[in-house]
Amino acid sequence: MKPTAKFFLFFIPVAIITSFVFHAFMSLATADNMAGMPLETINALTGMSTWSAAIMVGCGLALFVALIAIKKWVPIIVVLLYMFAQSTMAIPLALVLKLKPEGYSAAIGLGIIVAGLLMILLVHAMKFYNAKNTFRNNISPTLIVIAVIAAIAGAFAGNIANEQLDLPNLMEQEFTDMSKNIIGILAIAIIGPIAEEVVFRGAVCRSLLKKGVSTGLTVLISAMLFGLIHFNPAQIPFAFVMGLVLGYIYCRTGSLVPTIITHILNNSISVFIMAKYGEEANDMTFADMLGSQTAAWILMAVCAVASIGLLYVLHKKAEPANVLWDKTYPDDTDIPVTPPEIPTITA
Repeated sequence: MKPTAKFFLFFIPVAIITSFVFHAFMSLATADNMAGMPLETINALTGMSTWSAAIMVGCGLALFVALIAIKKWVPIIVVLLYMFAQSTMAIPLALVLKLKPEGYSAAIGLGIIVAGLLMILLVHAMKFYNAKNTFRNNISPTLIVIAVIAAIAGAFAGNIANEQLDLPNLMEQEFTDMSKNIIGILAIAIIGPIAEEVVFRGAVCRSLLKKGVSTGLTVLISAMLFGLIHFNPAQIPFAFVMGLVLGYIYCRTGSLVPTIITHILNNSISVFIMAKYGEEANDMTFADMLGSQTAAWILMAVCAVASIGLLYVLHKKAEPANVLWDKTYPDDTDIPVTPPEIPTITA
């Protein structure tokens, strides 16, 4: 059976079953504590919030099961390393909360910077990505511009669509506070984007491509990991859409240059809006800025068409990453990861 068919054979049923089971468990768990709660709170606990958490857990577990089924271990290892790196954020947070509680937002920013740099070092040390390939110099400026504009257009379309879901934002206040200090800005707009591109495009996408996984499945897996790893319902759908666009750009160009530029631009725009409007930014939508929901939908459609059109141009003008890597670096070694051996018991 082909890897793509095998992946979906495991992913779809596990995702559906786990999501429904987890939703039922959460509903039963919250039902015992709902006595006396306002109706709005009860609806929130049993509505979209519960379903979004259930779907997130279901898809996460299903993704790991499907990756194991097709014997692709690098994405699993990378996610575990990513979670380990993120856990290092607890160190500066604990110190700041004890010594200077008012510096909480700066501590979160410092934690993101430390975790990002650590993640880059880890995937580089384990040879999960090759800087000479992913930052190659011979990608043309024209292709970079096409890729960046396509991705930014896709980001606008994804943002407008994401607003309609009205999912709970668990990090809303933290992001607003971080946009007010230089450490937080550096974390959100520079270090975070670079680290995430190295991890999810440079390591995950490259490892899957080098192991013979199709471009479509590679893009889908990396996008799902990119979305789920945010652990914030309000960010996951948008991150998934951006993961699809950025993943395809990487698989088509073999370079992190356009994806890093796009990621930095996208996050910088968000930081600028939060810094300028403060708390008001949390409630602002494209419909508010454009004057009507119809105008927002029109902008979304235009951006989506523009993004797809430019990606098609990129598809026609750029060579696939594997082809470029083979031409430029024919002696590049493969990803040094094999499935773990199962010990045998002898009599």
